[in-house]
Amino acid sequence: MDKETQERTTNQKGRILNLLRDAGKDGVMNTQLSKVALRYNARIQELYVQGYEIEIQHLEGGLSKYILLSEPEQISKKPEAALEIVVNQIKNTYDNKISSEDLEELLQRMNCNVRRNIGTFSR
Repeated sequence: MDKETQERTTNQKGRILNLLRDAGKDGVMNTQLSKVALRYNARIQELYVQGYEIEIQHLEGGLSKYILLSEPEQISKKPEAALEIVVNQIKNTYDNKISSEDLEELLQRMNCNVRRNIGTFSR
């Protein structure tokens, strides 16, 4: 990520956090958040990873309300990537050999899913 993008996303995250703080229990609608950042969900996810607890209420008509429930005492660092965790689990538990059934069970047990990268699907 280049410096300009990093500054913009940091600024967006700060503005979203201020909106959530100011709104309190009334929450902030997704329509308001989209005015701050088109990818507001990414900024919400970044706050979640840092330890902020944010409730999402899904309303009718594609509307959602975001409510800041609590703030961390200390900002958490980015967690280990899910792929690294799964690979380590396969190495440690399955001796680097795993059946498709065991892999499916492991992913379910670890609350992980597999997805394709955007634009990579081919028929």
